[in-house]
Amino acid sequence: MTSAARSLPAGGPSVTWLGHATAVAELGASRVLFDPLLRSRTRRAGAVDAVLITHTHVDHLNRWSLKAVDRRAHLVVPRGARYIVEDLGFANVSELAAGAQLEIGDLQITAVPTRHDFGRWSKRAELEAIGYVVSAGGATLHHAGDVDFSDHAVFDDIGRRFDLAASLLPIGGMMPVWYYRARRAKLDRGVHIDPDCALDIYERLGARALVPVHWGTLHLPFGLPSMPRRRLEKIALAKGASGVHILAHGERMNLARGELAGSSIGAELQNAVEP
Repeated sequence: MTSAARSLPAGGPSVTWLGHATAVAELGASRVLFDPLLRSRTRRAGAVDAVLITHTHVDHLNRWSLKAVDRRAHLVVPRGARYIVEDLGFANVSELAAGAQLEIGDLQITAVPTRHDFGRWSKRAELEAIGYVVSAGGATLHHAGDVDFSDHAVFDDIGRRFDLAASLLPIGGMMPVWYYRARRAKLDRGVHIDPDCALDIYERLGARALVPVHWGTLHLPFGLPSMPRRRLEKIALAKGASGVHILAHGERMNLARGELAGSSIGAELQNAVEP
């Protein structure tokens, strides 16, 4: 879609976090939008060539937000989810299962496994949850979708298969970190990982940069929305994980140079992190 290509900024491949799991990446001559949520943020992404949906939970596959996307974009949804979007008027809709590949313009898209509840309003085996690895213009980006506390060996395999410039990994949910940890032990697989687990997955992937998502956008008033970020800062500093980059809403990171307008975990944060 030429309108998307014309809007590419100078400076090489990049990713911009727009809040929650929503991000727009500029790779090669194309622009790709992940999990658009909230119309104002979706419009801020501008024209895109592809929209990739990781799973069918309403904060990731959001029909209201998709209505703000130009219908010429190619919409990609997980296996079994076409029926949710088929009336929205997109010219091209594809379903992918983990392991499947698709080319859209110069984008090489691979659906990869993740670990999260299948289903939309309830668990349904026919609705898959996936992540994506997208390559173009010499850069490769991973978006994990949502991840729970179960087996993470799938990320070892992704790390072996792909040379990742960056991975977008969730570090929280609408509830505080302690809630998901308690739910992991008492109820199920925790639904959403905490920052400690995200950092472990980042190391498994071997990506050059970690961009935390799924925090600080939608939250219930049982704790500060900054809790996941503050925890990630603390443990990243303790481990010397200099590739962890925290973006504010709307901030952009250059994937080739690892430069960003936001903050990067490093020595400059030593005095900013509480004990």
